[in-house]
Amino acid sequence: MSGMWSMYPRSIRVLAAVAAMTSTGMACIWPLVTIYIHDYLGKPLTVSGLLLLLNQGANLVGSVAGGILFDRWGHRRTIAVGSVGAIAVSVALGLTTDFTAYTVLLLLNGFFFGIIFPVLNALVARLWPEGGRKGLNVIYVALNIGVAVGSALCGVLASMSFAWTFFGNAIAQAATLAMFLRCLPQHLAEQPNERAHAAEAAGTEAKQAAAGTERRPVAWGAIGLLCSGLLVCWIVYAQWTTVLSAYMQSLGISLRQYSLLWTLNGALILFGQPLLSWMINRFARTLKAQLLLGAYVFALSMLILSQTTAYAGFVAAMFVMTIGEMLVWPAVPTIAADLAPAGREGMVQGIVGGIASAGRMAGPLVGAMAFEALAPQGMLYLMAVLALVAVGCFAAYSSFVKRPETQPVLSVPEK
Repeated sequence: MSGMWSMYPRSIRVLAAVAAMTSTGMACIWPLVTIYIHDYLGKPLTVSGLLLLLNQGANLVGSVAGGILFDRWGHRRTIAVGSVGAIAVSVALGLTTDFTAYTVLLLLNGFFFGIIFPVLNALVARLWPEGGRKGLNVIYVALNIGVAVGSALCGVLASMSFAWTFFGNAIAQAATLAMFLRCLPQHLAEQPNERAHAAEAAGTEAKQAAAGTERRPVAWGAIGLLCSGLLVCWIVYAQWTTVLSAYMQSLGISLRQYSLLWTLNGALILFGQPLLSWMINRFARTLKAQLLLGAYVFALSMLILSQTTAYAGFVAAMFVMTIGEMLVWPAVPTIAADLAPAGREGMVQGIVGGIASAGRMAGPLVGAMAFEALAPQGMLYLMAVLALVAVGCFAAYSSFVKRPETQPVLSVPEK
């Protein structure tokens, strides 16, 4: 494991550590939000569900805003705004027990965290463009490590006081900001405008080449189809955290058994990277093929669930779904980074992050409506069909790109 870690450039390792710390802080809060609203603030579960929906909407807005700010301000000011905002909001959450104040602060929390993640993805693409999928995949793995650590810490912090879950998040975000500002700047690549000045100094031909690159328009058709496929995949994936948890309990499967499925999910993401590399080498040597395989795997997981009510079937379906997640989630921002013109990386990554939030917003509603109208098996068939819609979107996006996508996703990393 340490040998594989050393293969990544130092700047990518720093970004992965930043991502893990940020995710750890977030996970100190989110597992207990529903419990806090219901048991501590005395509000019904429907209110907590609505607040989480609004939080994802605020996250969507923050993601788009963060991408735009990255392009205009650069990484340091944008991260500073997101992190300082998240720190202030977390401290305020720990100091208040007023429901109205909590509602406003929870929305602001979603907004400021939304600002941070497009910056991380855009920086990966800028710092290590030759890394392809590998750079964004290590960020994805780091985020999941943070979720696992933060989820374990939140119980310890809550046993002292609910306020400490918020203060713990504030401490993690302060450490993230310090790490980002202290460790990363000396490794940053040139900004797009600096590259243009360097090209001008190097000669007219280089200048024209750089200018031509910057004038390349955004391939909105390709990005639109790519994001449509991502949206559908998130709608399918969201069923695991909402409708399927209730469905499993109706089958007599305990909450402990349900939580073990997420333990399997995290362990596979962390330790299943060699399996993922083998699958990509064997079946999906391009990013487009990786997306298609991932969407088919999403459909397969839903079909498995439609044919079983046994816990072993849910274990198998979660295993399959996690493979699909590992294929799709890192690939979409990697392709988006390739489609983004110089100076627009942040905006494009912000849109991708916003679409993921939109899927997390729409998924519970779509799933609940399908569950009531079609019964469990019908809902699962519908989700399988939606995953095939994602296949169609991923298959068609490249027709809007003039530059054919031929880059293998498993290029050898450079130090």
